[in-house]
Amino acid sequence: MQHSIEMYLHDILNAIDSIVEYLGNERNFHEYETNKLLRRAVERELEIVG
Repeated sequence: MQHSIEMYLHDILNAIDSIVEYLGNERNFHEYETNKLLRRAVERELEIVG
């Protein structure tokens, strides 16, 4: 059981790292809002976290 919890936490951490990578250092909501590919990528990673 402990092993599967560690796997879930690893997947969550990877998803969070991906979101940070996608958004970059300069987080601009307008760019996020207008970039369909970026929105879908971030939303998919949020699904993994959830």
